[in-house]
Amino acid sequence: MIRLIETKKKSLYRGLVLIVLFLCCNSLLGQSHKIALSLTGGIVQDGFSGVVTGDYKVNEFDYLQFNIQSSFATLEQNNIDIPVNTYSFNVGFFFDILRNNSRTFALSLGAGGTIGYETINDGNKSIGGNQILNLKTKNTIYGAYAGIDADIFISPIVAINIKLNEVYHINSDIGEFTPYAGLGVKLIIK
Repeated sequence: MIRLIETKKKSLYRGLVLIVLFLCCNSLLGQSHKIALSLTGGIVQDGFSGVVTGDYKVNEFDYLQFNIQSSFATLEQNNIDIPVNTYSFNVGFFFDILRNNSRTFALSLGAGGTIGYETINDGNKSIGGNQILNLKTKNTIYGAYAGIDADIFISPIVAINIKLNEVYHINSDIGEFTPYAGLGVKLIIK
């Protein structure tokens, strides 16, 4: 009688383990989500940057991307390093160009618009040695950007996010093109 009960318990445990494995495997293969948030840190030309991104899927392969980027760089003029801070809001449309069958990797390409604010030398026109900057020290900037996003899923809700963007600011006084390369974490919210 005791042996029969132990055999039934083992069968029940095995059944539960199989059900749990089945559910886990299905969720690992089904990286389908509607909303995701990511945080990346990286480099820009002569500085560093951070980006907070929200993705909203419009279908299984395409999504709208909204992000806020803060960049802190330096500009060299007359052998003096001048701080340049840029804060921008980017909105774009991305689509998958490569995805494996198990959906543990996705590579997306996209483009969109950007608007932001740029400060040079903390708003001061004068720099060391009684020199004056011939640039606008505070400026609203706008333009476009293009980017590549790569996601490597390490669980159904967490992915390593690699982000490469090229931003074109039409009216920036320090340079129109700004590259960004970042690495971070993406969380699947819904």
